[in-house]
Amino acid sequence: MLAKRLRHNPGRFRAIVYAVLVHAVLIGLAVIGFRWTVQSPSSEVVQAVAVPEPPTRKPEETNKRAQEEEAARQKAEADKRRQAEQKQQQQQQEEQEKLAQQRLVAERKKQEAQEKERQKRMQEEAHKKEEARRQKAAEQTLKESLAAEEKAQLAAASAARAGTEIQKYRYLIERQVSRNWNRPGTTKGLKCEVLVKLTPSGEVLSAKVERSSGNAIFDRSVENAVYKAAPLPLPEDPALFDNFREIRFVFDPDKEA
Repeated sequence: MLAKRLRHNPGRFRAIVYAVLVHAVLIGLAVIGFRWTVQSPSSEVVQAVAVPEPPTRKPEETNKRAQEEEAARQKAEADKRRQAEQKQQQQQQEEQEKLAQQRLVAERKKQEAQEKERQKRMQEEAHKKEEARRQKAAEQTLKESLAAEEKAQLAAASAARAGTEIQKYRYLIERQVSRNWNRPGTTKGLKCEVLVKLTPSGEVLSAKVERSSGNAIFDRSVENAVYKAAPLPLPEDPALFDNFREIRFVFDPDKEA
């Protein structure tokens, strides 16, 4: 049974062998010393020193130490791996933060570029609108200027025509009055200014000498000639009638002659 136990625990077997050998060596040394003392009494006494038996480790202690060493080794390896993983995670985190910062900077630059482009487009559109407004205003001003000029030209032409018409019909009225005048005797050197009020149809509302010739008979003959000449000739354009509503002219028979 002892042999079976020794086969299952070789360490214990070696310890027993070592102990037996040490004891055998000690016994041998003791015997030799004893013989040397008996044979040589005059020699110095050699004191035997007992060599302590090296401590033997129990298998439980050996296994425990091995387990502790293995645990320490595994712990060191685990710490090393954990430190390596932490370092790798830190590097990855730093890389991710760096990439995130780069993306943020790129996005900010992109937004700034887009905003700058938008502002540029808005300025261009505002400039185009302003140019269009100015061009339209200039065209409107030119159009109004041309219209005003044309209107002025038309008014001037109309005024010229009206002036011509007025002069023409004043002459015709004076001639028609002169043709219907009956000379009252000697009138040499006599003339008067007469005011005539007309209707749009040329009928005479009144005829009155405002500046007398000094000869009442002559003055009355002129007034009678105005009434007799009715209806007096007027322009066909109704707009010119205001120029004939009241007319003044000098009746001078010597001029007519």
